[in-house]
Amino acid sequence: MDLAGICGDVYRPHDSNIGEVTMSAGGVGHNIAENLVKLGVPVYLITAYGDDGFGEILAKECGKDGIILDDALCVPGGKSCIYLYMTDDQGEMVAAVNAMELIRRITPEFLAGKMDRINHAALCIFDANIPEESIRYLAQNCRVPLFADPVSAAKVGRIESSLCHIDTLKPNSMEAEILTGIHVENEKTASLAAHALFERGVKNVFISMGADGIFCFREGEECLVPVQKTHIVSVNGAGDTTMAAIAWIRFKYGSEIDLETIGRITQAAACITLESEESVSPYLSEEQILKRMEA
Repeated sequence: MDLAGICGDVYRPHDSNIGEVTMSAGGVGHNIAENLVKLGVPVYLITAYGDDGFGEILAKECGKDGIILDDALCVPGGKSCIYLYMTDDQGEMVAAVNAMELIRRITPEFLAGKMDRINHAALCIFDANIPEESIRYLAQNCRVPLFADPVSAAKVGRIESSLCHIDTLKPNSMEAEILTGIHVENEKTASLAAHALFERGVKNVFISMGADGIFCFREGEECLVPVQKTHIVSVNGAGDTTMAAIAWIRFKYGSEIDLETIGRITQAAACITLESEESVSPYLSEEQILKRMEA
């Protein structure tokens, strides 16, 4: 559950700020799933939630949004995961608290019972909120293209031992640096980091570089796609939209589409989210992405 404090025109640290407070279903995995549904992709979300009030709301919201929870784990007496954050007057996050102990229920033993579902999918996306041992189990047993979102600098280390099994990786500059030891600050260093990840087995690398855009890499092809100009309301969820767009392109077009077009699609999709207070924009659609690209 995302609890968000959206600051108004003025932000003062260490003070009570005028603004709005919102509550919505969230989490990296959920956000990617909801974005994919908006783009016409059928999605099964394998996650854990409690049977508390938040859990009831989360299950209801997923059902309303078309996210299938047939393989999710509802934990009796469990306390659903909560992400509490606040943005400043520029839409940038200034502080956050995550309480996600329940996600540790996604164990290798739990995933073992889900591998038939996973291996009959077109592709599988995981985020690094789940335990490292669960990531290793998934990576070693997944037979479909595996997409990974590192989530944060604090959690990116959980995927390091599984890089050789990952088809597509979407780190930001800091996460790429942690995995490779290369300080990513421009197109040249992003290329070096992407090549280093490729040498470790990752086939496709998309490095989010904030205001500089997204660096896209696959064997024999690479490019830096700049950001589209937009009015930023909140940056929360933009990275999740980027991952969803990358996965949507693979699901719909396979590997035939050129890399620069993939990058342009991700930037158009991210802009739609950046203009929304919600981590998943209600306006995201294939039609809106194509309009942004044409503009």
